[in-house]
Amino acid sequence: MTYGAIREFTPYDGKDAVLEARLKRAVSAMSKHGANSSLFKVIIGDRAGDYEIYNFYETVAAGAKAMNGFMNDPELMAVNAERAADPVAEMRGPWVGRMLHNNIRGHATTVTGVREYEVARSDVPKMMELVPALQKITDDQDADLGVGVPLFAGDHQMMRVVYRFKDLEHWGNSVDAIVNNPEFAALVEKANEIGMLKKSRVLMKLT
Repeated sequence: MTYGAIREFTPYDGKDAVLEARLKRAVSAMSKHGANSSLFKVIIGDRAGDYEIYNFYETVAAGAKAMNGFMNDPELMAVNAERAADPVAEMRGPWVGRMLHNNIRGHATTVTGVREYEVARSDVPKMMELVPALQKITDDQDADLGVGVPLFAGDHQMMRVVYRFKDLEHWGNSVDAIVNNPEFAALVEKANEIGMLKKSRVLMKLT
């Protein structure tokens, strides 16, 4: 199973460039200690303009080991000292989630679409019954598909459906095809009978 630790950052006005440079340094430090670490910027939708760091691990133990390493890394300690002396963003997290489904087709992806549903934990199995049909639709678009739920977080009614695309052009063409697909519309209708779509966003990978 794959686990993800997510940190979210809302930059203060005019501080995007300073924040982005610091976060790239943080990702570099985290990667040295076993984290599969990436930096994204939210470019469309909920929290547009925010930055997010995603660290992925195969086990919770691996995540704990990596965190213990990078929290004592001199470069990350320097970044945290700069943050304390000169705050440039509001930080939230990390919160930790686990992937219930994670189909990766093997090509590099730079754009991610995220749709967040409010789902009772007892209804998660019902939502997962829809995933095979959704996987067929995303396969037709040569896109990756993931579904995750929180493990340690403030909101345990959340379920994330994640679509990964090669680039913005691939995302745009895929969205045009998917939203006009009656099979996809039927799946969305079924999903809305089980849970409620609350938020959606598009992220661009920076590093």
